[in-house]
Amino acid sequence: MSRYRSAVFFLAYFLYFFTFWMVLAYLPIIFKSYNFADQQIGFAIGLNSLSSILLVLPFGVFSDYFSPKRVLTLGAVCFSGYFLLLIVLKDFYSVCAALILGGVGAASIRVILMSLYLKILGSTGRGKKVAFLHLGGYLGFGSGPLAGGYLYETFGETFMIKSAFVLSMIIILLTLFVKDVAPVLFSFKDYRKDIKKPNALFLMALVFVLGTHFGVEQSSLSLLMKDIIGLSKKEIGLIFFALGTWMAFLVPFAGNLMDKKQRVFLLLLVGLLISSCFQFMTPFAGTFYGLLAIRMIHTMGDTLAILESDVLTAHFFPAARLGGNSGLIFCVRASAIFVFAAFSGWFNQVWGYKMPFFINGIMVFGFSLIALLYIGRTFRESKIK
Repeated sequence: MSRYRSAVFFLAYFLYFFTFWMVLAYLPIIFKSYNFADQQIGFAIGLNSLSSILLVLPFGVFSDYFSPKRVLTLGAVCFSGYFLLLIVLKDFYSVCAALILGGVGAASIRVILMSLYLKILGSTGRGKKVAFLHLGGYLGFGSGPLAGGYLYETFGETFMIKSAFVLSMIIILLTLFVKDVAPVLFSFKDYRKDIKKPNALFLMALVFVLGTHFGVEQSSLSLLMKDIIGLSKKEIGLIFFALGTWMAFLVPFAGNLMDKKQRVFLLLLVGLLISSCFQFMTPFAGTFYGLLAIRMIHTMGDTLAILESDVLTAHFFPAARLGGNSGLIFCVRASAIFVFAAFSGWFNQVWGYKMPFFINGIMVFGFSLIALLYIGRTFRESKIK
C-alpha cells in the first residue's frame, strides 16, 4: 500500500474517533442536563450500538458485493447527519432516533474502513500495519474528548456538537479518496462456513466479553468522573487525552509483539485479564491522578485485546468476505455494548455509578481466566502430540 493511501486511511480513522469521542464522552452529562433519568441515559447510549447491530452487517455484506468505497461514503453521510440532528433535538425520543442514525454511521465507518484496509494491506507484517491504523484511532480517542471538554466548558454543548459536525464533513470527503476493491460473487453458504469454524466462534465469544466493558464505560465513566470523583469537563477531557496518547504509544509495540508471538488468542486473553482487574479497581479512585493511574493500566489490556481482535479477524476470515464477517464481529461487540450500557443505566439508578465497574470487572476476569487456562492446556496437549 502506498504512503498516500495509508495516510488517507490514517486520517479518516483519526477523524472518526476524534469526532465520535469528542461528543460521546460528554453525552451522559449532556443528557443529564436534559433531565433524562439514569435508566434513559443508559438505554440511549446503548441505542448507539443497537442500531449498528441491525444494519452494519448488511452494510458489510454490501461492501463485499458492490463497492466498499460507496458504502463507506454512505456511512460517513449517516454519521455526519447524526451530529446535525443532535444540534437541534433535545427530547428523549428524538435524541434516540438521532443515536440510531449515529450508530449506523459510526459502525459503517469503523467496520468498512478497517475491512477495506485489511483487504489491501497483505498478509505479511499484519500486526504492525493494523497497529498503524489503530495509532490514528487512539490519537483521535484521546484528543477528541480533550477538545470536546474545552469547547463544552467554554462555549457550551451546542458549539461542541457543531464542531464535530464540521469535522465529520471532512470524513465524507476523505472516503472519496480511499482505494476501492473489486466485488466478489455472492453466497450465503460461504459466510456460514466462515463462522462455523471453532476459532471464529471462540473469537466472537471473546469479542462479546470485550464489548461488555465498553458498554459500562460509555454509559457510566463520565458520570463517575463528574459526580463521584468531582472532575470538571476539562479534567475529564485530560483523562481521555492522556489515555489516548498512552494507547497510541503502546500500540506499535503491541503490533510488533503480535507479529513475533504467534500464540493465537494469548495476547487477547492476557489483555482482557489486565483490563478486567483495573475495571474493578476504577471505583476506588478518589482523585484525578489516582483515576489516571488505574485507567492507564486498564488500557494496557485494552490495547492488546482490541488490536489482536482485529488481527485475528483478518487471520480467520477470507479477505474477499472481510466486509460481511467484520460486520458480524462488530455486531457481536455492539450487542454486548448495548446490553451492558442498558444494564449499567439501571445499576446506576439503583446502586450508583460504581456498581457496574465492580460487576463487569469480576465477570470479565472470570471468563478470561477460564478461557486462558483452556487455551494453555490445548497448547500443551498439541505440543505433546
